[in-house]
Formats: sequence, C-alpha cells, structure tokens
Amino acid sequence: MASHRPDILAIGFQEIVPLNAQQIIQADPAKKREWEAQIQKTIEKRGNYLIFRSEQLVGTALFVIVKSELAGALRNVEAATRKTGLRGMAGNKGAVAIRFDYHDTSFCFLTAHLAAGHPNVMERNNDYHTIDSGLRFTKGRNIKSHDVVVWAADTNYRIDLENPEVRSYATSGNFKRLIEADQLIDAMHANEVFSSYREGSLTFPPTYRYDLYSDNYDTSEKQRIPAWTDLYHTLVLSSVGQTIDQCDVLVIDVAKKNALQDEILRQLTATDGDELLEEKLSRTIIDDGLPDDQHPDGIFSADFTPVLSSSTNPFDSDATSAASSSEEELYRQVRPIPTTSS
Repeated sequence: MASHRPDILAIGFQEIVPLNAQQIIQADPAKKREWEAQIQKTIEKRGNYLIFRSEQLVGTALFVIVKSELAGALRNVEAATRKTGLRGMAGNKGAVAIRFDYHDTSFCFLTAHLAAGHPNVMERNNDYHTIDSGLRFTKGRNIKSHDVVVWAADTNYRIDLENPEVRSYATSGNFKRLIEADQLIDAMHANEVFSSYREGSLTFPPTYRYDLYSDNYDTSEKQRIPAWTDLYHTLVLSSVGQTIDQCDVLVIDVAKKNALQDEILRQLTATDGDELLEEKLSRTIIDDGLPDDQHPDGIFSADFTPVLSSSTNPFDSDATSAASSSEEELYRQVRPIPTTSS
C-alpha cells in the first residue's frame, strides 16, 4: 500500500460471531467493535484512513474505509441488510450492504454469506436472487440503482470434481481445469446469477479450506474439497472496460450546472408574441449532456480495494426451499413452542 493507496477499501467478514441460536436471534455487536478497533489500528499505520461506515448481520459484517481527506465528498450514506436463512427469518445467511455517493457517482458495496453444502447450487442461486431483489435502501433504491456495485462474499460455490483431482490440480497450479468445473462460473455463464458482473482473475489456488495456521488443505474427518468460495464481483454500470479495482467517478461543477440551468430556464420561459409557454415546454426535449465514453470531461479516477476474510458456516440454508438438516439442528437449539391438537 506504500506505493498505491486506494481511495476506498471495503472489508467483508463472515462468521465473526459463533453461529448459535442466541446469536442468530440477537447478534452481539461486541465482536464487530473488536474488529473495528483492530482495523483502525492497522490502517493508521498505512495512511490517513478512517472507518467511514460499518454494518453487521449476525456473523456477516462490512466495513467501508476511506481516505480522511475524501470523507467530505461522500454523501447519502446508508446501510441495509437482507436475511436468507430459515426462509428469510434468520441471519445466519444473508447480506450486508453499504451505499453512498462519492461526488456524483453512486457506489454499493455488499458482503454476503450464501448457502453451504457442495451440492446446493440451487440454494445458493436462490440466496443470490433473494438478496439481489430484496435488499432495499430508502427512496426506492435497490442494488442495481447504483453506478458501481461490488460484492465481496462467501458465495460457497464449489468445484465439481473429485477431491483427489481438485487437490492435485490446485497444488500443481493447473487452475484452468478447476475453473472449467467451478459451479459459480458455470452459473454465471448460464446467466443464472451475477448477470453483467465481472469477476477477478483466478490466478491463485482455491482458498477453501486450509488447516489452521498451515498451507495444507483440510485434513479433518470431513476432508472438504478445495474451492474458491470467497470471491468478489464488480458491476460497473456507468463505464465499460475498467479494471476491477479501479473505476471512474463523475464530478459535476455545481457552479456551471446552476448557471446552465438558469440559462436553460431563461430560454425556455421566453416566448414570442402569442406563443403559449405550456405549448413551448411540451415541444422541448433536453439532452442531459452528461459525460460518457465519448465525452469524458469531468471524470477522474478513484480506486477501491475489496478485502475478503471468511470461513465456513455450519448452517446450510436458503430462502425458498425446505429447511435443511443443519437448519433443523438450529431449531433444536431453540425452546420448542407447545402446540395442541384437536
């Protein structure tokens, strides 16, 4: 970071609290505060940054960090969450989002935790669509209301190959064969999820799941198949061909804008002879004249860096299908409600 200091950093976490019934009913914010303190200590060593906004949904948490001198350029800051666990009743799975306007470009950052389990592709797809369509901000804004959208998520998609094959390809660096069998890439190619998003290049071994404090893939009894479960995806609606960690930000000269509005209004309200103002306005079409690829004036570059940290989740849930066995386990931790039969 010494040679390149991004304007914005987004850090997404999953499972920052133990996923038990008590936490799912009411999450303890203490862990989020602990992470905030650690993040603040770290970024203070690397530049003049501040934690601009954070939000938590049970074990999923999102932190947006900005350069201190840019904080005044961020407006309309807001956070929202969407549960997908236990048919949308529980936050053991779901998403956290933070949106804001940076100058005159709108950003939306999300971190999410989708349904677990190797074969549960449909459940993960359903979780994505529940979040994509159901996460809402004020003033009618949704995820795709924004110019730039970034997902930093534990998507939980796996690789559809046998365990020995995956481990062999991963350790030998044959990522091409793994990518060909990646569930998420297949779903994206089929337009089932993350339509129009771009994903970062997979130039590193699968990140799931290592033994603690080692480079060895899971040697526990479960022998989990390695996969790229933790990735980030970017949708840039206002521009084409930009890199995944850099985008353009629109800056409107307010003085020029106001002067132009006044001149347009003066010309529109000026009538000749018997011409009616209402008829003139009804025939008028105004070109907004905003910068685009052919007219880039007024645009400057801004950088952001998604940083991921996550682990697996013992709960396996989705928003639309029946409760999984792990959800039934969650139910067993909750005091049963007496019922009567006639």
